[in-house]
Amino acid sequence: MKITVIGPGAIGTLLATLLSNTNVEISLLVKPKHKELLQDGKIILNNFNGRRLEKKITIVTELDNPEWIILAVKSYDVDSLIELLGNSNAPILCCQNGIKTYLQLTKKIGKDRIAYMVTGIGSSKIETGEAEFRGSGFTFIGEASGIASTRLINLSKLIRTSGITCEVVNDVLSYVWLKTIINSSINPVAAYAKVINGDLRRPELNKIVRKICIESTKISTEIGINLPLEPWSEIEKIIRNTAENKCSMLQDLENRRQTEIDAINGEIARIADSNGLDATYNKEYIEKIKSVSN
Repeated sequence: MKITVIGPGAIGTLLATLLSNTNVEISLLVKPKHKELLQDGKIILNNFNGRRLEKKITIVTELDNPEWIILAVKSYDVDSLIELLGNSNAPILCCQNGIKTYLQLTKKIGKDRIAYMVTGIGSSKIETGEAEFRGSGFTFIGEASGIASTRLINLSKLIRTSGITCEVVNDVLSYVWLKTIINSSINPVAAYAKVINGDLRRPELNKIVRKICIESTKISTEIGINLPLEPWSEIEKIIRNTAENKCSMLQDLENRRQTEIDAINGEIARIADSNGLDATYNKEYIEKIKSVSN
């Protein structure tokens, strides 16, 4: 199988490194400005099961007829890739936070080519082409069409072979919503308070996280989403299991990068408004994060 991963960030580097250990032809698509990575071809994953993995892989700037595309860029970078993705016939496995990319690509590319990976794996970008593994978590993949095709089953086997526990699901949209609810509750509160995840157990912060969770959950159920797991229980597990971790939104603020607040809380608020539902707490934290963003 021939797979191209788009995006040399935290998840893209992790997946490209691990999949390079399987029997596939793997390449990593990057922007032409990443000259060092293009010349060297080396990607690094730190602390995976206590090991440092260095891999030489093919680095490309254009698609070369892959059998699968793994889209691992930030949600706000997807717009610039629509034309590139549209000119290919390959199915696309999306890894973005938030519900926005799912809705965007199923509309513009079509459900028949879109699959989604929803993962709780912890990975942090050190620099372009280098990431650090921060802990295992759930990983679900499914096709937007609701059909678990042979091509998806084969991809899931490769992902499992690479070292990631992976489950194929039929209603992947419900899992995308589940993770969006989790992210909408944890990320902006931890980022604005400038705390690690474990500090969200403090009563004054935990209260806010729970309010956002309840609000986001209600919005999803009101529009007909049948969530596969109870969001608050999952949030409590994540806060406990990733107590020493900084959420991605806090890392973005600290590194003066754009956050994904619009794709997460912003999209929840947009959907709420279009359905006459309340999104007070989501909107409050959209404003707070934007007030401290560059």
